[in-house]
Amino acid sequence: MVRFMILMALFFSAFSYSETSVNQQLLDRIAKSKQQLMAIEKQVNQQSLSYQKRINQALNDVKDLRDKASAIQRVADEQILSVEQLSERVEKWRAQDNYQKLLLQSYFEQNGTPLGQFTNANGEVVISESVFNTLQSQLVDALVPRWQPSKVVDENGEIEHFNVLKMGPIALAYNQERASGGLIEKHVNQAIPSLVKGVYSEGEVAQLAQLNSTGLGTVMFDPTLGNAAKLQNKQQGILEHIKKGGVWALPILFFGALSLVVALIKAVQLLKLPSVKADLTARLSSAKDLRGAELTLVEIAKNYPVSSQRDDQLVAFLMKYRYQVENYLGVVATSAAIAPLLGLLGTVSGMINTFMMMNTFGTGDAATVSGGISEALVTTELGLIVAIPSLILSALLSRKAKSHNAKLEANAIQLSKYEF
Repeated sequence: MVRFMILMALFFSAFSYSETSVNQQLLDRIAKSKQQLMAIEKQVNQQSLSYQKRINQALNDVKDLRDKASAIQRVADEQILSVEQLSERVEKWRAQDNYQKLLLQSYFEQNGTPLGQFTNANGEVVISESVFNTLQSQLVDALVPRWQPSKVVDENGEIEHFNVLKMGPIALAYNQERASGGLIEKHVNQAIPSLVKGVYSEGEVAQLAQLNSTGLGTVMFDPTLGNAAKLQNKQQGILEHIKKGGVWALPILFFGALSLVVALIKAVQLLKLPSVKADLTARLSSAKDLRGAELTLVEIAKNYPVSSQRDDQLVAFLMKYRYQVENYLGVVATSAAIAPLLGLLGTVSGMINTFMMMNTFGTGDAATVSGGISEALVTTELGLIVAIPSLILSALLSRKAKSHNAKLEANAIQLSKYEF
């Protein structure tokens, strides 16, 4: 029995040893396979990069060959061009040359450069190296501003010599002898530029003098490039603005004045009316509190007994009194309704004139068209200015009158059945 147990132990130990040895062999094989796989992947990547470089080089060679083939084909096509095609191409080149010469001539004329040195005996501009050298020097001068003497119309309207500094579309001028300067502007039909009035103060002129002498200074300029000055010059007073409305502005102003006068008169009248309280029958004992229409209603009630005759007299007085209180209030309401209609009529009339001008002079000048439209809209503006206050005044006055009459009617109903 003991031998059997020893044999079994030896068997199991030998079995476990053999199993461990097999596992170790498997792990070694797996590690060796991984190393071989990584080596193969590295080799494949290197070959792929090599093939990719070859493909890119081949594509570049194909592109170069295509460009060469296109150039060869172009030369071959030009060799077989007909005389008419060659003539057409020459005409295009001549037109392009003439266009470039016109651009150069226009540029030199705008900058005041004499054209005699760039023209031939026939007076045509000749494109040469000197032309481009002159262009280069002028462009450099434009990029690097410099003070240059020039004639300028000063604030008094006199032509004086100023030092002018051009910075793109902005130009500054300064006269050291007169200690004056500022921004200058040049209109289309103006040969000599002029100083802009009322822009530079004494301190800003001093800064301009420092800039002229030392090259350092703080200057003020118009970022709108003259549009602000144009807008300031176009500012108008009330009368000039109303004149733009034309003949239709007159009836609008008439109804506005009529509405204002009537509203003021009716407002004073309504404010002067005695206040009406609801408890009239309770206040009959004190006759001092009764005034105006209330006192008249009480006298009518005292003169007539309780009957339909008293009611008729009270109603007749109320109708007459209502007419006196609400009289002419319709004028204010009518003015509020008519004023915008007159403004619309003036706008339509102005638009018709604008379209007639467009039909005559065309739509090339936007300022003419927009100016006519703005003038046509003035009547609409005036109509609304008159209508809105008139409508508000009409509502307030009507409410005041109706409230006063309603209180009187309530007191009259109480008096119609009151026994004295």
